[in-house]
Amino acid sequence: MIKPVIIVPCFNHGDAFASVAEKLIEYKTPVIVVDDGSIPAQSKKIKNICSKHKFLYVKNLVNGGKGAAMILGFQSAITKGFTHALQIDADGQHDIRDIPLFLKIAQSHPNELIIGNPIYDESAPRARLVGRKITNFWVMVETFNKNMPDTMCGFRVYPLKAIEPVLKTIKFKRMGFDIEIIVKAYRCGIKIISVPTKVIYPENGTSNFHAFRDNFYISLLHTYLCCLIPTWLIRRVLHHEKNK
Repeated sequence: MIKPVIIVPCFNHGDAFASVAEKLIEYKTPVIVVDDGSIPAQSKKIKNICSKHKFLYVKNLVNGGKGAAMILGFQSAITKGFTHALQIDADGQHDIRDIPLFLKIAQSHPNELIIGNPIYDESAPRARLVGRKITNFWVMVETFNKNMPDTMCGFRVYPLKAIEPVLKTIKFKRMGFDIEIIVKAYRCGIKIISVPTKVIYPENGTSNFHAFRDNFYISLLHTYLCCLIPTWLIRRVLHHEKNK
């Protein structure tokens, strides 16, 4: 039996998270909320929501990005003895109704990483969709796998024991985190299961994505991951030879 926890990284999304929190309590699964250096007023809202619903509240004093928030959440989950972490965004983009499905698959495949394959509606900005297609192309190059899922979807379940060594290798702790951890997990031999799930962009929603800065940052990430390909291939060959 797995022992799951939901991890929600949150940066200045106190208002949106209030609605998400009301839905999360329906699934009777422990929740860790990571406040990633939100401004004081937002931190107070997030902390009050956690207190109301008995969620575990942890905080990065300085905003470090989604990766920094998730790593703190993973560390908290491992310390508390959880075996799996379901990551979901605080802004209401993900279909919370799919939580039971994701956890059911994790129960049947406890050593595999479950990731949402997003189904977008008309609310999705065209520029974001184009950016995802570009990233998915580069991920295919970086893994030599044309069947890799959308690595930018933040709705996923991590097997904590398997993913813990990967966390020590993460270099990009902002918007590139979701991509880097999937590519490196795959290169470490962790199998990935893709699950279709609806993703929306809420009306009047607030995004922490900054087009120029974050696209440049993600471009650097892909350059970094491509530079690691020779090392990965050498290790794969050596591993294959060792296990002949």
